[in-house]
Amino acid sequence: MASSQPSPPSIRVILPDGQELRGRLHARQQFEKGGWMYLVGLPMWADVPETESVEPREYRVWLTPTQARPIEGVSYAEVPTHSLHGGPSASAADRWSWKAQRVESRGKGYGSWVVHVRDCPEAPAGGEELSVFEALEVMHQRDAVGCSKCGADAALGPLVR
Repeated sequence: MASSQPSPPSIRVILPDGQELRGRLHARQQFEKGGWMYLVGLPMWADVPETESVEPREYRVWLTPTQARPIEGVSYAEVPTHSLHGGPSASAADRWSWKAQRVESRGKGYGSWVVHVRDCPEAPAGGEELSVFEALEVMHQRDAVGCSKCGADAALGPLVR
């Protein structure tokens, strides 16, 4: 019997080395810590030891808007979308950005950096908004940390260790 569910729409996935893959967008979720993430399914080969073969399987992963990008002409209207506010979603360009704050260190002779989610109450007013890659570059600086109040430490910290 055929499924009455439509196939999830295609989406571009950008790998860390710049390669692009096509995946399937299963869901969109806004998180309390300030950003949107996308549940993307990617086709991969998997070993099947019992039969000494490989078979296609879908690997699902949550990705940022920088990593998962829409394909022109593809409709995402039917993708389950979960907003914290229940209202219309912000534009894709607005959903995931960061701010860096320079903090003077006491007695060390140099400053340090704190990276915040764009709308964190502790983030500096005004100033440049950073992409996830730019925020990671800041996080690689000496004494840089992610803000624990907005969850930048949890979101970015594992990516720089």
